[in-house]
Amino acid sequence: MKKYYYGVREHIIFTRGGRISHIEHVAGNRHDVQGLYALLKSSFRGVLIGDCAYQPNVIKKEELREKGIYMIAAQRSNTRRPRSREFNEWLHRNRAQIERWIGLFDHQFSADRTFNRSWRHYVARRWTKALAHNCSRHINECHRFAFESTAHFRAAS
Repeated sequence: MKKYYYGVREHIIFTRGGRISHIEHVAGNRHDVQGLYALLKSSFRGVLIGDCAYQPNVIKKEELREKGIYMIAAQRSNTRRPRSREFNEWLHRNRAQIERWIGLFDHQFSADRTFNRSWRHYVARRWTKALAHNCSRHINECHRFAFESTAHFRAAS
C-alpha cells in the first residue's frame, strides 16, 4: 500500500465475512513471506490469498501444506508457467476486497500508526483494535447499517 514501516510488519488475515481472524507481527526488516512462515508456529489453518511476495520456497510450502495452510498468491511477472486469464481475474477481484478491508481497518482506527513504545503494549493495542473491528462488523449487521461504511464502523466501535 506504498507505506513505509519502521519496526513492525503486520499481517492481517480476514474471514470471508470481513472479520479479522488472525494477526501476525514480524520485524520490519523481514520479507513479507516471513509473516507466512510465522503461521507455522500458530494454530491457523486455511486458505490465504496474497500478493506475489507471499510465495514460499519449496520446503516451506510442504510444511505449510502439512499444517493445513494453503497459499494462493499472484504470480511474479517473470514466471515460467503463467496462470489462465480467468484465474488471474478471480484472484484480482478477491484481493481487491481484502485490500478494501485493510483500508477500512486502517481508516477506522488510524491503525497505520501507534504511539506505544513497548512491544507488549503494541500487540495488546492491535488485538484490541481487531476485537473492536469485529464487534463493529457484528453491530452493523444486527442494525442493518451499511456493512462497510466507515461512519458506522466508528459509531459502533
